[in-house]
Amino acid sequence: MKMFENYHNIHLYIEPLDDSKPDAHIRYEVSNLLMLLEDYLNLTTNQYIRVKDNRDKLKNYPQNSKALHRQMNIFFGDIHFMLISAEKAYNLSIRLLKILGENKTAVDATKSQLFKIIKFIRNNLEHMDDKLTKEDGKYTEPWYSNTAHTFWFNRQWGSMDNDTIKLGDKSLTINEQTFEPLEKLYDIILSIITKRYVIPNKEIVDRIFSRHIKKWE
Repeated sequence: MKMFENYHNIHLYIEPLDDSKPDAHIRYEVSNLLMLLEDYLNLTTNQYIRVKDNRDKLKNYPQNSKALHRQMNIFFGDIHFMLISAEKAYNLSIRLLKILGENKTAVDATKSQLFKIIKFIRNNLEHMDDKLTKEDGKYTEPWYSNTAHTFWFNRQWGSMDNDTIKLGDKSLTINEQTFEPLEKLYDIILSIITKRYVIPNKEIVDRIFSRHIKKWE
């Protein structure tokens, strides 16, 4: 997995030189959304690295030990936040694609299997407290529990077999290729931004800000 760090080198080409122009608001919005998208993509990458590292550490702890439980708590937190970050990255990508006029690509992303699975698992982990404490029928899932005497809380964490997370009838394999569809969406977005804003504005922006532009390293 890679890091995404183009925003700081191109945002001046995206943002308007004249705030009175009709497209000024859109250009600021594109710039800001690109910054947030890169942040959440990088969070996804960083969390993936943490999940992988912490997964490898689990085998070093004795079974039924306080140390193992603590490490599993960290592991669970990293998985949860990885899914949150990935879903945020999807939502920001879809919003950017719509603003840039790529409606079909945005719809395809919304309907993609990866987005649906990430959203499903993230949502169920996030609302585990509702499923534990509310008797509302919508929170009753047969794959959580059918009796008050089973370990509801543990079951709602789901399970992980090797590198595959399983929750209910959904599963997600976590490896270097898992989030490639998100990376491809980013590449599409960056290509459109480059053609629409960076290339046409580069010469004049470079001339105006030549003393202030510093490459992000």
